[in-house]
Amino acid sequence: MGKHDWREPPKKWNFRTRAAHVGYDPFLSMGAARPPIFSCSTFIAENAEKLENMFRRSAGLDKVLAPDDEWPIYTRISNPNFIMLCDRLQCLEQGADNSRAVYFPSGLSAIFTTVLALCNPGDTLIFGIPIYGGTDHQFRHLMPEKLGLNVVPVDVSDPNKMEEAIKKYANTLKLVFIETPANPSLTMVDIQAVADLTHSLSDGILAVDNTFMSPILQHPFKYGTDIIIYSGTKSIGGHSDLIAGFIVDRDVSRAAKINSTRSTSGPTPSAYDAWLLFRSLDTLEVRVLKSQENTKKVAKFLLDHPKVDRVIYPDFYDKNSANWEIYQKQCEGPGSMITFDPAGGKEESYTILNNLEIFGLAVSLGGVESLAENPWFHTHLDVPDEDKLNSNFKPQTVRLAVGLEDPDDLCGDLEQALARI
Repeated sequence: MGKHDWREPPKKWNFRTRAAHVGYDPFLSMGAARPPIFSCSTFIAENAEKLENMFRRSAGLDKVLAPDDEWPIYTRISNPNFIMLCDRLQCLEQGADNSRAVYFPSGLSAIFTTVLALCNPGDTLIFGIPIYGGTDHQFRHLMPEKLGLNVVPVDVSDPNKMEEAIKKYANTLKLVFIETPANPSLTMVDIQAVADLTHSLSDGILAVDNTFMSPILQHPFKYGTDIIIYSGTKSIGGHSDLIAGFIVDRDVSRAAKINSTRSTSGPTPSAYDAWLLFRSLDTLEVRVLKSQENTKKVAKFLLDHPKVDRVIYPDFYDKNSANWEIYQKQCEGPGSMITFDPAGGKEESYTILNNLEIFGLAVSLGGVESLAENPWFHTHLDVPDEDKLNSNFKPQTVRLAVGLEDPDDLCGDLEQALARI
């Protein structure tokens, strides 16, 4: 077997090859074709000097160390499964040569820890709405009440409002956070435009939640993003059997600061979950593209259905709209999320949800199984009604996360549920 740097893949390798090989050297594990699970709390150092170097790195005191100094000390700080996983994930991102990934026990933990590491009391955090309901709650409640931040929600459907907010708070702005496509309205946010505004008008950092699109369908670093956020629970994990989160930062020293904040504040992910995630990256592209193929068929079925008033899916954006222009510029596919409005209101929406047989009535996305929910009363219940209306979803709106089942069966399931209203 020829040798290559297991942490730095040859530039000629394409995505699927990187996803299958980067991060693991079989000869460090007695030739095992798949990595072991390092289920241990502490790790033995070769000598006292190396242990000191390891602690200096974990504390963020040394910004650049040789790769062989990335050696685990204690699983709360790091673990071989974490290192392998982060090496593999960061090499899949395009647009930043020296990015660094950090692994968290959940997506919300990744967001909260990033804010904790980068912001101080009195700083301003601007976030685009709509956004995932859990993130919205963190930003509106925990951040101002517990961290003393000035938190400003901005409607992402109007680019002028984002510019006005960044100008107004430029002197105190530390972080701009957007999700695109937005959850659940699928509104597209122009990453490059927000990055240019953030960097030209302030010293702020732009973070983009790329969970809906994954590293397959959107590459935020190409458009000026500083930090990419993922819920690893979704497409990256892909099997609804774990909870995880990640940040991928184009600045290695900033990533080290965020990881140091994670380890010292305590949130510790699982080595077993890291092993599962590492395995799932092998098939990420195949799963994302297959679920997208299924979603296109389901979306077309809904678009043609007489009991459906509106379908929101990137392929169906008005060709003269800003959504379509942004979608064409920064996305490599429409993804596997659909938002639709059945004829009627909440009662009709619930009738559909309560009669689905294949779609599971549950939150989340990116798994093998297809899921359905009502964002107004479920994932975004805590968001002010005015913001929900302004964000282009309604009390009857249904959000679908399409999985890997046969698309004809999924359409048949929706047909029988829609027949009941």
